[in-house]
Amino acid sequence: MPYVQPPPPIPPQTYIIDAGSLQGQSLQMEATEILASVDRRVEGDLEMLMRSATTNFDQLFVRLVAQAGPVKPESIILPKPTDPPIQIPLPPEDVTGERMQVLADNQEFNDAEQTFVATGNVIVRYQGSELKADKVEVNIVEQVAVAQGNVFFTRGDQMLQGSRLEYAYADQKGNLRDASGAINLGTLDRPEATQLPSDLDSNSQFFSVGRNDRSTRDDGEVRRLGFRAEVLRLDGDTWEAEKLRITNDPFSPPELELVTDRATLKPLSETQDQLKTENPRLVFDQTVSIPLFRDTLIIDKYQRDTPAKIGFDSRDKDGLFYQQNFDVISAENINLTISPQILLQRGFNGDLFGADMFGVEVALDADLPNRQVINAEIELSSLDLTDLDNQLRVASTYDRPIFGDHTFSAQYTFRDRIFNGSIGFQDVQNSLGFNIFSPNRQLGDSGINLSYQAGAQYISADRADLDVVEVGSLGRLQGAIALNRGIPIWRGKTLPPEPTSGLRYSPKPIQPRLDAILGLSGTYSYYTSDDSQLYLAGTVGLSAVLGNFAEDFFDYTQLNISYSQGLTNGESPFFFDRVVDRQRLNAGVLQQLYGPIRLGAQSSWNVETGEVIDSSLSLQYDRRTYAFVIRYSPTREIGELQLRISDFNWDAPPGDDVTPVRGGVERRD
Repeated sequence: MPYVQPPPPIPPQTYIIDAGSLQGQSLQMEATEILASVDRRVEGDLEMLMRSATTNFDQLFVRLVAQAGPVKPESIILPKPTDPPIQIPLPPEDVTGERMQVLADNQEFNDAEQTFVATGNVIVRYQGSELKADKVEVNIVEQVAVAQGNVFFTRGDQMLQGSRLEYAYADQKGNLRDASGAINLGTLDRPEATQLPSDLDSNSQFFSVGRNDRSTRDDGEVRRLGFRAEVLRLDGDTWEAEKLRITNDPFSPPELELVTDRATLKPLSETQDQLKTENPRLVFDQTVSIPLFRDTLIIDKYQRDTPAKIGFDSRDKDGLFYQQNFDVISAENINLTISPQILLQRGFNGDLFGADMFGVEVALDADLPNRQVINAEIELSSLDLTDLDNQLRVASTYDRPIFGDHTFSAQYTFRDRIFNGSIGFQDVQNSLGFNIFSPNRQLGDSGINLSYQAGAQYISADRADLDVVEVGSLGRLQGAIALNRGIPIWRGKTLPPEPTSGLRYSPKPIQPRLDAILGLSGTYSYYTSDDSQLYLAGTVGLSAVLGNFAEDFFDYTQLNISYSQGLTNGESPFFFDRVVDRQRLNAGVLQQLYGPIRLGAQSSWNVETGEVIDSSLSLQYDRRTYAFVIRYSPTREIGELQLRISDFNWDAPPGDDVTPVRGGVERRD
């Protein structure tokens, strides 16, 4: 029949190419439904064409439905009566029989080159991936797709976008230009055994100020780091990037970026990625650049030490020191870090290149099945090993769930450094034992939180019950319980999460508030010398945050004050856990001075003697994505320069490795 000029195109429609479902009788029914939607003036042409393909009807139909959008009669070649049956390949099929699904405003099939060209709102789904672009060309034989314009590619945890993608489905390899995307950090939910989390001590609030620690971040959110790269080469779940920039800032231009010339991201597990870089550096506010001196980073939901640290420790390291952390082993469930230290002040006061100027820390973290965790730390305060007994410190723990929601924690320490208020520093020579920690429970609707613990240890430490102070060994049975209740008094309004308001200097909008705090705690310790120590204490306090930390002057003030009164019966035979500060007053302030600069101070007093038993000062430079914190404790003679990276898995724990004792209980948080 003569060719008739086609009518105006019908509105674009989208069909899914799924040749695997087109068989037998259902195929004829689906063909009829498709033909019904086509203009009647071209229906005759299509029917004649299908009648001529008597032995390859299903294959020909696949070719027809590949046209998703306006049907183009001029693209259909009418066969002659003498032509052999038409041979048209099916869309690509993998070993599982999966068919490629293509949705688009328009598609054209090139029989000679065996390619589909789809344009306009293109979506290609195949092998568990989804590709979106303005235009996609697919080579059926080679299973290669070339996408251009507003490219979005998703496969598993990979979420990428760019300007042009060449991707081979057969071996899952490709190149993406002008790439950007996100790295999934997962949820920060690593189990940590803490002692008496319900206990109250305002002094502990200060040491978390400016830190990005687990307790303040475990809110169940899934976090992502954004990245950009000139070229991204995909190879399965691994990708290589050129001119890579990673940021934790959702706004542009970013405040903070990790910049590297070349990088490889390799998944180690479902929640852990390894990033290997060349010449990595941190860039602050598009201007200041700091080299990292560390080419391998582990990105996951677990907190890790910052790559480098500057600290001050008058007791163990004779003052100022520098520490660099290196991940020697970074596997799915184990991490071994070696941290060499340069004891700068000791070197200035003595031999600049002697062994005594250098120290080292080794840390092992292992996650075993069934939520078992092993942590071990070894520290040498000098590489001159002539006085090893006074240079070595060891701490190790093994944690696992018990009784459903409780935690069993076995511990061994050698020369554990204890700080006990008025008594000051004590070294516990050896301690071996275990504790069972409860979860933090809320008692019904009362708002009262309850936690408790019980354990047994064999301890060698300085004895206070002997005529001559010397190291003695005793067994200890100990139980503790704590109750507290926070009473909200006032709540202010948070500002919108925008870079010029609620998120100007803080990673989260700050809500002004005023709270009252009430607490009650008790500890009982029994020693194999037949001594015992009972301590009961009550605490009352106020905690307030004023301002939103969004204006330039005095728009943030954090205040806390609390008073604790305790009663004792009996005394510990050791110095390190003896209760001596029965009446304590704790007070602290963190005040914005100008812009991102805040000054903090926290102190504790023994009310009976008027003596300052603990104190700390801080100077902070806070931004939405990062912060620098200088912290120093005059009473402990320790301090450090901390770097906080918001929403990144770098922690800034106190570098003093000190275990505080409060109420006769060691707090190994």
